[in-house]
Amino acid sequence: MNLDKSHMRVAHECIGMGNNATTLRSLYYPPLTPESPIKPGQIRLGEHSDYGTITLLFQDEIGGLEVEIPGHGFVPVTPIPETVVVNIGDLMQRWTSDALVATKHRVLIPEVELKKQLHRQSVAFFVHPYDEFLIKCIDGSDKYEPVTSGDYLKQRFGVTY
Repeated sequence: MNLDKSHMRVAHECIGMGNNATTLRSLYYPPLTPESPIKPGQIRLGEHSDYGTITLLFQDEIGGLEVEIPGHGFVPVTPIPETVVVNIGDLMQRWTSDALVATKHRVLIPEVELKKQLHRQSVAFFVHPYDEFLIKCIDGSDKYEPVTSGDYLKQRFGVTY
């Protein structure tokens, strides 16, 4: 990819200021008791991709996160102490005209009974460009129509919620 070295820095220079959707979020999944009503096929968080550029995920040892490998289905992301899971987001996929593809993922309820009875805690840092930054294919193609980061987020929220 032929990209100016400052492109990503400029796109993300408003992190921590207004007009930016970058978010640090605590993701808590409560413990389930043996009496908890669990339906067949029930999961903790449905399949999705994140909306922004990248997501940095810090997860505990409980597990349950799975990522989709095209052609192979979903595979577990085994927690490794002191590591960070990096997911590509939708805007990075648009920017790169699919050279980098957004990571589809989900969170399952553990199969091991003991792990069901423990809470799952993770922390996600969802990185977004500033709201008015125009996302267009950096290879010059028209694979995706240009859209501002803020408008893309509104579109996705409109579909999701």
